[in-house]
Amino acid sequence: MSSKLDIQLRYADSDQMGVIYHANYFTFFEQGRTKYLKDLGFDYHDVEKNGIIFPIREVSGKFIKSITYGEKIYVLTSVYKLTKVKTTYFHEIFNDTGELKASGYTTVVCVDKETFKVIKMDERMPEIYNAYVKDSQK
Repeated sequence: MSSKLDIQLRYADSDQMGVIYHANYFTFFEQGRTKYLKDLGFDYHDVEKNGIIFPIREVSGKFIKSITYGEKIYVLTSVYKLTKVKTTYFHEIFNDTGELKASGYTTVVCVDKETFKVIKMDERMPEIYNAYVKDSQK
């Protein structure tokens, strides 16, 4: 599954030249991951209330063409690799004409919110882990 999220660009996202600041691409990736989880039927806020968080382990991006303020863009997010303790997502950002603007990967680790110790998703939240596994088999 690829989850699609339309991004509403703000003037504050851009620099004086009207180009979207590069670090904001990673926030678009974050929004894509949250939407992906929601499309599977889970709310990130509820996951956190159950004592689980997903800090970033790695992030990378390839900037292909600048996004400018006023463009309509969307991010496609899918799971690239899944283990019991971490998930790597693949993201692509396009404009409304289908032009690829950027792509990248983010890897998150499943940890206990209180102790920050790595935990296994299939043990602490099997319903989410199983949804990821099921989705990756499509």
